Amino acid sequence: MEEPWNTELFHQKLIELRKSDPESFGTIYDSLKNNISLMQLVLDDTVIDYVSQFLRKKPSAISMSDTVVRLDPPGDTRNIHGWHQDRLYFPQNRDGNNGLVCWAPLNKATIENGAIHVRVGSHEEGLMKLKPEEKKDSSHTTKFLIPNDIVNKYKDIAVELNPGDAVFFNMLMFHRSGENVSNGLRFSIQCRYHTATADDYIPFELINYYSPFIKQKLLQNNYDCSDIPDNIRQPPVVLD
Repeated sequence: MEEPWNTELFHQKLIELRKSDPESFGTIYDSLKNNISLMQLVLDDTVIDYVSQFLRKKPSAISMSDTVVRLDPPGDTRNIHGWHQDRLYFPQNRDGNNGLVCWAPLNKATIENGAIHVRVGSHEEGLMKLKPEEKKDSSHTTKFLIPNDIVNKYKDIAVELNPGDAVFFNMLMFHRSGENVSNGLRFSIQCRYHTATADDYIPFELINYYSPFIKQKLLQNNYDCSDIPDNIRQPPVVLD
């Protein structure tokens, strides 16, 4: 039997849920972020061995952050991101050369469904000094987008991958996701790794966020939520 996540019906139902009940769809994102099976992917021995080789450090000298699972539907414009450098969003190492991004597909990543694009050699530009793009509304993240005249100096490569593949790149590399023009979602996972023993390292963590949507559901079922603050959802930094 075909895996359900590879069936047209599975994708269709998720796309319908995103449109009809975005709050519930959002809780799927929140739940997947710390899913054990998915976390095992970015902590797999083979992955860590590559990270260790690329950063030229033992695993004990490396930290990780911002593991994100993405479910990118066709025709999405709100979460699509232009050309950017991850170092501008993740402050752990001042020098982007002391950090690394791992991006892996959970289903086949093709040009049609939005495979990630990279600009080869662009990390040699160093950290770009950019002003943030004005946010359209509170649901949009702050964006630091690289001007096209600089981006176009470097060759654009679409990295098509199969499940089980991964691409690693410098935190200064220009990259972006492609446009999903298929009939299904693109599933992917990404993680950032940092040289924690470098002079430019600073530990950084986001303040805990509790979903007000789920809290309301718990209260309706008479659960005690007195220890859960009434916070407002901040747009997550969701890139690539």
